[in-house]
Amino acid sequence: MTVFVATSKRFYETAEDIVKLLKDCGVTVHHPYFHLDPKAVDTDPEIKSQVTLQHFPEIDDSDVLYALLPGGYIGCSVTIELTYAYAKGKKIIVSEKPLEFAVLPMISEICGPERFIARYNKMRPNPTDRDHAFNLKI
Repeated sequence: MTVFVATSKRFYETAEDIVKLLKDCGVTVHHPYFHLDPKAVDTDPEIKSQVTLQHFPEIDDSDVLYALLPGGYIGCSVTIELTYAYAKGKKIIVSEKPLEFAVLPMISEICGPERFIARYNKMRPNPTDRDHAFNLKI
């Protein structure tokens, strides 16, 4: 199973936790470029465009796009990624109902991060009760 995690840079800390937990469950994960300076990306149109285009092959490789949307916030980049995934026939799962109504028809499911991770944790060969304590900062 391969998952593309999408979110606004303001939620990168939580997204990094989700990525780690999914990887611990044996899931292949594509995710935001946490190592890039968000200010540099936002202020340089060339970098921003390059990052957006680099995500498309990762979405192509994924079975699911999971969008972390605390408070329903979905930025422009996540909207682009979600729309691209929809056009490619990918399953789209979001953490919360988005405030942007235009994307609602593209969403397959609304599922909070802990429940989303738990479904993959159950697929592990020997999950333990300890594995279910995610402690995500949302």
